[in-house]
Amino acid sequence: MCIRDRYMGYYWILEQLDIYRPFVWEYSRLNVTSTVTSKRKLHKLIHENYVNGWDDPRVPTLNGLRRRGYTSQSINDFCDAVSVTRRGNENIIQVQLLEHFVRKDLDKNASRTMGVLDPVKLILTNLPENHEEKVQAPNFPKELERGYHTIYLHREVYIDREDVKAEDHSSFFGAAPGKIVGLKYAHHFKCTAVKTNEQGEIILVEGELLPEHKDKVKGHLHWVSVKDSLDCEIRLYDRLFLHENPGELDNYIDVLNPQSLVVKRKAKFSKHLKDIKREDKFQFERVGFFSVDYDTCLLYTSPSPRDS
Repeated sequence: MCIRDRYMGYYWILEQLDIYRPFVWEYSRLNVTSTVTSKRKLHKLIHENYVNGWDDPRVPTLNGLRRRGYTSQSINDFCDAVSVTRRGNENIIQVQLLEHFVRKDLDKNASRTMGVLDPVKLILTNLPENHEEKVQAPNFPKELERGYHTIYLHREVYIDREDVKAEDHSSFFGAAPGKIVGLKYAHHFKCTAVKTNEQGEIILVEGELLPEHKDKVKGHLHWVSVKDSLDCEIRLYDRLFLHENPGELDNYIDVLNPQSLVVKRKAKFSKHLKDIKREDKFQFERVGFFSVDYDTCLLYTSPSPRDS
C-alpha cells in the first residue's frame, strides 16, 4: 500500500537502481468499530500506558488478536466477507462481524469444559465426605462423536456467585433457597440455604443432591469440584472504547472503556486442563471462549457465545 503523492519518489528510486518496478495497488484502511487502527493513535495509547504494549489483547495488532484467541482462519474469513475498497479511510466495519467469525471458528474447534470465574462453595449436605462420582462431559455437545472428558462430583463444588440469590424471583434461573436446579451433566440439587456476610455478599451455599429427580428445571449451572479444582487468573477483555468510532474524535482518550479489562484472580477450573499449552483454546460453558496466554494459567477471553 502506498500514498499516491509518493509514487514518483518511489518509482525514481527504482529507476535509479535499475530494478523491477512493480504495480502498486492502493486500498483503504480496514477500520473496525470500538477501536482505532491509526498507528499514530495506537502509539499514543501504548506509550502513554493506556494499554500494555503492542501485543495487548485490546489493540487490533496481529499479536494482540493472537493473544486474545482470534484464529487466523477467523480473520481470513472476516477479510473475505468485507473484501477491500479504495474509497478512503472513512469506511468502518462493525466489530460484531469480526466477532461472529471468531465465534464460528472457535465453536468448531474449541473443546468445552467448565470454569468458575467468581467461585462460591456449594456443600451437598446429604452426601458423605468421601463421595466421588464420575461424570462424563462431552467435548463438543453438538457433536458427541468427538468424545468426552471425565470430571468428578464430590460433596463440595464451586458454582458461580452470580448464579445464586438469597431470594428467588421469577426471571432468575439460578439457585435460591427452596429451589431445584441442575448441575450441568450431573444431577439436580435443591438449595436449602444461602449464607451471606455482613456486607450481604454470598459466602456459602448448602443444598441436597437429588439423583432421582427427573422433572424439568429452569437452570443448569456450571460447576467445578473443590477437590479437582485449580486456581487461575482470568482476564476478561471488552471493547477498548465506549464510542463506536473513536477515531473520528479529537478527544478519543476520553471515551476509553474503564471496564475493557476485568481481572478475576480467584477463578477455578478443572484439573483435567492442567496440561494446557500456550494458545490452546476452549470454552468455559455458559461463560465464553478462552485462550491460554504465554504464562501458564493466564486466560484471555474471546467473544462470549452469549453476545448478540
